[in-house]
Amino acid sequence: MKDVVIIGGGPGGLLAAKTAVENGLSAVVIEMKQSYDKLRRACSQQFILDDDYEGEGVEVCDGYLNFPKSGFTVPYTGKLVPVYNKYYHSPKNKVMRFARNDGKEPFSYKFDKQYMLKELYNICSDMGVEFMLGTTAAGGRDNGDYVEVDIKTSEGTGVVKGKKLIIAEGANAALCAKFGLNENRPHIASALTVKYIMSGISGVENNSWNLYYGRAYKSNAAIIIGPSLYGDGIYEVTVTGDSKNRPDDIFKVMSTESPLKDNFANAKLEDKMGCFVKAYMSMANPYKGNIIAIGDAAAFVEVEVQGAFLCGYHAANAVKAELDGQDGFKQYTKWWQESFEFNNGDHLKVSQGYALVPVYTDDELDYLFGLVEGECMHGTYSQYKTPKLMWDGFLSHVDKIKAERPDTYAKIEKLNSMSLDAAIGK
Repeated sequence: MKDVVIIGGGPGGLLAAKTAVENGLSAVVIEMKQSYDKLRRACSQQFILDDDYEGEGVEVCDGYLNFPKSGFTVPYTGKLVPVYNKYYHSPKNKVMRFARNDGKEPFSYKFDKQYMLKELYNICSDMGVEFMLGTTAAGGRDNGDYVEVDIKTSEGTGVVKGKKLIIAEGANAALCAKFGLNENRPHIASALTVKYIMSGISGVENNSWNLYYGRAYKSNAAIIIGPSLYGDGIYEVTVTGDSKNRPDDIFKVMSTESPLKDNFANAKLEDKMGCFVKAYMSMANPYKGNIIAIGDAAAFVEVEVQGAFLCGYHAANAVKAELDGQDGFKQYTKWWQESFEFNNGDHLKVSQGYALVPVYTDDELDYLFGLVEGECMHGTYSQYKTPKLMWDGFLSHVDKIKAERPDTYAKIEKLNSMSLDAAIGK
């Protein structure tokens, strides 16, 4: 019997385990991966430097990350690639720019997630955290006084027991459903994403994040070209599709027939990885009985690695409080609801803010992007702030849009009352 069982050994699960042991608790982590030597899943690897991001903000220091408001640090001695400019491109390359101090100050850092996880795993192991690698959590039961988790390994099946359970399984939330935490939680969409690591792409600025919007780029989602950890001149190309429009098919057409075809004329594939994500509405109350879901498992969109660390830290403290007879899970829920923007009711507008395709034609995107071309908006990687900044920029020219493009303005007005499913063309 452990004090806490943690399902998922990603950043949230590992930080929860580390914090639990620091609190004097016993912890076991159940993780499907056989080891931390390789990370093949496509995932976000950006530290977002906004002071108020997710109710906190992270300070990237020499050898560690500091979370000043919460009062904890996380070791990290791996690579860091600063990102100075973010560019949004329309089909005819009308460009919106986001930067801090005219591109002299980074607004995010790309980092090596696999290195980070291995480093944190080693620390947790040395501290006495028990790991069950190569193990699948298949379900379980909350028995009131403790929780049972059914497990499967290559050697057979078994049961792990704990006084409390933290589910840190990631975005697909299969175990959340099995433990009853997904009840009345709408499933929004499912997506397939592939990251292509490529050399030889021309016309892209180093240390910049580039998003290409429009039907001309052969995808409803933005085509993203950004820095990699492989060095200057080697980029990550991120393509998102679904079961009907698969990323490989989108990439093939985009790289040979879109406005980016010349940029890819001499490109060479160096590596490739992918993932499948099921997006749900966020959990307003991410706990039930002795079980709490954290990070992406309870979220509307990715909480990013730093958000997962925050969730793991606060969840472990919540478990400690629960075992001490306090309402730790209620305290965690209050923090969760106040810290993450997708819990405050604006998440639909944020999502609609990205629904440029298929709502707007390529000509309309060229027009809207052209309204703010030459301006420099505040530099942020935040998926919440960016669409708000973008639309604030567009609508600063609202009288011009009304006069010159009344049909486009009508779409903008309609989008504000449109359901998310309709906005994303579901």
